[in-house]
Amino acid sequence: MALVTACRFDELADGAARRVMVGQRALALVRRGERVFACLDSCPHKGGSLSEGRVSVARGELICPWHRFRFHLESGASVTNPGLVVPVFPVRIEDGQVKIELP
Repeated sequence: MALVTACRFDELADGAARRVMVGQRALALVRRGERVFACLDSCPHKGGSLSEGRVSVARGELICPWHRFRFHLESGASVTNPGLVVPVFPVRIEDGQVKIELP
């Protein structure tokens, strides 16, 4: 796995999603308090940009803006359709930088 820097931690708004490009890969980053979650920025249902969706901080979910499919931030599993999973990646915060482990 490669550890890549995606952005600075202070560039992420708490409770919101943001799209970042890491190489050729579009990722959705979500800050929830002092933690950051990363997943592919493409809903496995129809390809909607997850970073344009809403975040449910209380439930720990990212909600696709197209069809409201809900995805658990930690596992990527869909709460709406258990057959769907968005790939998630481990995240570390080091020296104020958001670093993501990519295959």
